[in-house]
Amino acid sequence: MKLLLLYYLFAKISIFTFGGGYAMIPLFQDELVTKGHFLNEAEFANMVALAQVTPGPIGLNAATFIGYSQAGFLGSLAATMGLATPSFLVTMLAAIFLNKFKGSALMKNLLSGIRPAVVGLIAAAVIFFANTSVFSAPLNNLWTKGKHFGLCWQGTLIFAITLFLQLKYKCNMFALLLLSALLGWLLFLF
Repeated sequence: MKLLLLYYLFAKISIFTFGGGYAMIPLFQDELVTKGHFLNEAEFANMVALAQVTPGPIGLNAATFIGYSQAGFLGSLAATMGLATPSFLVTMLAAIFLNKFKGSALMKNLLSGIRPAVVGLIAAAVIFFANTSVFSAPLNNLWTKGKHFGLCWQGTLIFAITLFLQLKYKCNMFALLLLSALLGWLLFLF
């Protein structure tokens, strides 16, 4: 029964998401944390962070990890297939009808209407990550003993450094991820 539920939840997320993996994150959070209580906020943030650094699409990686955490290998398979099935079907239908509707004003208007929603979903993902990593991250150091502090200076510093390096020098994303991990390890020791 849990496998069918995982398939259904991830298929539902896939059907209602347009814009890629980051647009899925708010839906993942709503379905799996808020409504389903499969994960708490910290577990969810860790799963998404792990999905980001793992090669491949973030949405698919997150579905695989979350499915595995809930029901092992079969859970990861059910969640991954649930996420992939609607996209596969839509792609197949789009390929069949592409020539018929490629000049359609209605189709262009529909896609123009979807774009602002995608921006909103991605903005929700940014707010989620800012909240979990900068504004309410536990500080593990001698002074706070793991308590929530409100503003995590370490996360804020890492954000500022990586933003500066990206804007000023257009650094490689992989290098920025490695630098962020190193800074996180060093700064959170204190």
